[in-house]
Amino acid sequence: MEWLEVRITVPLQQLDAVEEALAAAGAASVTVAGADDQPNFEPGAAWGTNLVSALFSAAELPADLEVRLAAAAGEALALEQVPVEGQDWAHAWKARFGAFPVGERLWVRPSWVEEPAPPGRVELVLDPGMAFGTGQHETTRLCLEWLDARVHGEEAPAVLDYGCGSGILAIAAAKLGASRVLGVDNDPLALEATRNNAAMNGVADRVAVAAVEEGLEGEGPFPRVVANILSGTLVELADELTAATARGGELSLSGILAPQAEAVRAGFPGIRWTREAREGEWVRLDGVRES
Repeated sequence: MEWLEVRITVPLQQLDAVEEALAAAGAASVTVAGADDQPNFEPGAAWGTNLVSALFSAAELPADLEVRLAAAAGEALALEQVPVEGQDWAHAWKARFGAFPVGERLWVRPSWVEEPAPPGRVELVLDPGMAFGTGQHETTRLCLEWLDARVHGEEAPAVLDYGCGSGILAIAAAKLGASRVLGVDNDPLALEATRNNAAMNGVADRVAVAAVEEGLEGEGPFPRVVANILSGTLVELADELTAATARGGELSLSGILAPQAEAVRAGFPGIRWTREAREGEWVRLDGVRES
């Protein structure tokens, strides 16, 4: 079968509409990357300008695709069509990922990459499957750096990962020394990926995984809470995330664009903010629950 890759540069405001239009047009897969072609597998995260790649069977590419996308975006978009042959598209995207260090202690390695951790680093092996979270996105790295700095075996705190995706943060917390970790998400694919990745990393006995409402019932509060979600959702969940954090405990939030940081701070009146970390256009907010 012959395939065509359709590439479009899409502003953030039009991204959801364009993705939906491509799916409705019969795309076999849709991948979102930054303008520098950095793959994006994080929950809800996107760049200001995005490179969207959609794979179509050449025989089934709609003749009016450009018209459909213009209607979805509200303006004409430039499309590039690239013939593709002889690749296993279920796995071709994996070639974009390699192993990399995070913080002082972590080494993140996709399961298909054979590159052992340097001496002194804690290896985190991931297979994101259809869930989100390879560690490549700025917000995930910011959260991993926070866990690297704030979770140690000497204290062995319990940790809540709210919106666990592939489980990368929950598993990192366990491998860095958390006594137990709860990862919650409302996406069944995310729960499955987190369970599988926890087993792959040998921490399934310390990483519990559940849907949000079921998982939080009777649990907590936690000394450490991390959430890497869109800023608007973080504000909507402010009461729940604050309640899940123990008094005197620490809360770390990311998935926040720099201009959104002040609104997120204001949405959490019970948190005393102690630090803002930034990578590119993204920020992480760290705080302590006081009330």
